Amino acid sequence: MSNSYNKQLGDKGEEMAAVYLVQHGYTLLERNWRFKHWEVDIIAGKGNRLHFFEVKTRTSNRFGNPEESIGREKMNNLKNAAEQYQY
Repeated sequence: MSNSYNKQLGDKGEEMAAVYLVQHGYTLLERNWRFKHWEVDIIAGKGNRLHFFEVKTRTSNRFGNPEESIGREKMNNLKNAAEQYQY
């Protein structure tokens, strides 16, 4: 698969996630928010809480489920980015 295809697939997945979140009462605050080398795909609010989303788009389970691709380092990066966003 080409990088262009992966980018298009990822963009489509993020758009689908954004639509889903709005339909479920979230307010989108940021998309692809960056700080240094960290990125958060979607930052949304609901009620009095902020939610930070990492979106993984897959066309099959050949390489595992999307949630299995978020390791310790990615989770730490997401946490650090969330802390910076709130700072």
